[in-house]
Amino acid sequence: MERLIPTKCKNRATINYSILKQFKSANIYRFFCVSLYRDDYYHARVTLDELKGITGDKTLSNFTKDFKEYLEISTYRTDLGNGVKPRHNVYHIPPKEPQHITLSRRFIAIDLDSATKGFFIQLMLLSQFANIEMTKPNIIKELSIDKSTFDKYLRNLLSEFVFMNNGCLVLHTDNILLENDFKSQMILASKYLIGKNPPNVTLNKDKGK
Repeated sequence: MERLIPTKCKNRATINYSILKQFKSANIYRFFCVSLYRDDYYHARVTLDELKGITGDKTLSNFTKDFKEYLEISTYRTDLGNGVKPRHNVYHIPPKEPQHITLSRRFIAIDLDSATKGFFIQLMLLSQFANIEMTKPNIIKELSIDKSTFDKYLRNLLSEFVFMNNGCLVLHTDNILLENDFKSQMILASKYLIGKNPPNVTLNKDKGK
């Protein structure tokens, strides 16, 4: 199913490396979609029905429960003018950390399920910051997934988004992975930052190389 790219949102969103092992791959992609709707204060207002339309998921019944603490979800009401004031969620997006990647909203248009897209995000994070060779055993160990799950996701990504080179994965990230812009989004005060600055790692963005 072709994905429609929403226009009333940001054209990019960041994902911190620290999210890598906190959620399953599908929820990492869903988090990216929610992050596209953040305002200048990093508050995102998007309904679950809208989110389903973007992700293609049939149900998101556990989304609020899964993200309750991570997104510090609060609520607000809208006045429809007929005495009805439905309640909506506000998702508080965590500020970006030194180790993060920036993805284009074009990623939404790719015809893959949420779990496979989330796995691709995990691969990008690992490639940038994990300081490992991108081999099947290393990836399985880092993500704590089984071999069959790895193989399933990899089949969906092969040739168009990843290829194998001497047993290591090389990622095609053109038009998906963007340069980080430290001026455009909130940055935590230095006393809250944990860890070192990200290493200088460049992914292969040219499919022909």
